[in-house]
Amino acid sequence: MFVFCMKKFMKVSAALASICMKQANIIYLSADDVVCYRINISTLSKNFQYDLQEVPYYLYNAKLKRLHEFFAGRILAEAILKQHFNCSIPITSMQLKLPQWPQGLKGCISHSNQWVVVAISSQAKYLGIDLEHIVNMNFAKESIPLILTQFEQMLWWMGKVRPLNFYAYITLIFSLKESLYKAVYPVVQNYIDFLEVTVVKVDVGSQMAILKFDQDIQERYSLNAEYEGFWRFCDGYVFTWVVINC
Repeated sequence: MFVFCMKKFMKVSAALASICMKQANIIYLSADDVVCYRINISTLSKNFQYDLQEVPYYLYNAKLKRLHEFFAGRILAEAILKQHFNCSIPITSMQLKLPQWPQGLKGCISHSNQWVVVAISSQAKYLGIDLEHIVNMNFAKESIPLILTQFEQMLWWMGKVRPLNFYAYITLIFSLKESLYKAVYPVVQNYIDFLEVTVVKVDVGSQMAILKFDQDIQERYSLNAEYEGFWRFCDGYVFTWVVINC
């Protein structure tokens, strides 16, 4: 049974971190300075459901599935910090919802269904990742006006993203934008609509895309003129990332 706690940080035990790394799989990204792993949430949860006794207050009403997703991400993150960065500083605040990454490090966590992915870098200025299960037909049709700009719809209709099917395409665009939003959030600190950024180029062969914010958004937050995003498809999922070094 979990106890809800108001202490400053929740610490992951060394034993649990060790178990986590043995069960996790490394993901090699195009950015060499980023360490990235994924792990099956249900597999890891068998080890931590009786190990962690304290839960942050903001998860007071969370269901067990949400707790498992949350803790799997935080445990994997701290395990990576210990193994690759020789850092044992806890990142889970009992008051603040976002991970509190150690000074000099950037990190990001994403989960979808039974998987969680964590990426951490000591070189990146900003870092964003996202994991999404390929959407179904109903979601795809309903989401077109909410996710795809007119230019992105044109890319599809002109056949610029073949051989992707439409479900994979709209999931990819959604995920690329999520990764970019996470990357720039430390600067923006605000919600940006999906239609306020456009994927202006998709190179299916190299699995790379170029994203641009609307001019008013770019100027308001002093953002870059464009950003590169990358992706991989695997087992019905798409994993995307945006790494900004300057």
